[in-house]
Amino acid sequence: MKKKIFIAGQDGMVGSAIFKIIKKHKLFSVINCNRKDLDLTNQRLVDQWFKKNNPEIVINAAGKVGGILDNSTYQSDYLYTNAMIGLNLINTSLKYKVKQFINLGSACIYPKNVSQPIKEDSLLSSQLEKSNEGYAIAKITCLKYCQYLKEKYNKNYISVQPANLYGVGDNFDLKSSHVLPALVKKFTLAKEKKLKSVEIWGSGNQKREFLNVTDLANAILFLLNKKIKYDYLNIGSGEQISIKQLAMIIKKLTGYSGKIFFNKDYPDGVKKRIVDSKLINKLGWKAKIKLKTGLNEYCSYYINKVMPEEK
Repeated sequence: MKKKIFIAGQDGMVGSAIFKIIKKHKLFSVINCNRKDLDLTNQRLVDQWFKKNNPEIVINAAGKVGGILDNSTYQSDYLYTNAMIGLNLINTSLKYKVKQFINLGSACIYPKNVSQPIKEDSLLSSQLEKSNEGYAIAKITCLKYCQYLKEKYNKNYISVQPANLYGVGDNFDLKSSHVLPALVKKFTLAKEKKLKSVEIWGSGNQKREFLNVTDLANAILFLLNKKIKYDYLNIGSGEQISIKQLAMIIKKLTGYSGKIFFNKDYPDGVKKRIVDSKLINKLGWKAKIKLKTGLNEYCSYYINKVMPEEK
């Protein structure tokens, strides 16, 4: 009989990609549960749901996510919501003897000033980036809870820290989106409205690593039913790019011909964030989607599918 698997956050970008890939391979029985069906911040409701549905594997892809401005503006919301969701899911999984738990975090949990590429043992080695501290603390708390349960009860509970994600189902709201969807939307709208320039927050010199959400979903599928000795793993593409270079690529892909203005009054965040993915690579997984290919498909997705629905 197929093991029952619960993907928390299955209607979000990450959760839906994982849901799709697991459904496609038909190795597990996936439990349908959307955001409207269950408030993951409510411990009583989560307990009742687990008791009724009895999942054997749980993947935590749920949470409140957003860009640098939204993170810094709503620190308390990011901390509370993500901590409550993660702790409720992990604790209830322990209570109902869930066999495997995969907890999704983010590369932004690592300290602001740390050697690159960032290795897993860099966690908590120095201060966090202030702009997303609330989110990072929540995710670190959940990672540590999984780690402690694994050590104490020999539970197959691990956390994964992906690089900056993008793909189908992304958030293109300019008030709360991450840098990549914001760039795609800004340049596309600027072309349509024939604007002379596009403003980009920060200097553009900061470097990031981007991972396609389909690659992340395949990494999660790879980890399922495996007993991983590590407490947490980085998942990255191995490609790094400056925001300035990224903007030039998006400008070209969207066909915008105006100028770019980098507004240095806005924060850059950390100067560079690239994760070291050697551990998961040694286990046998590597990213397959090159950034150039992924960006081309991503721009097409926004222009042809998302943008028409926004109007």
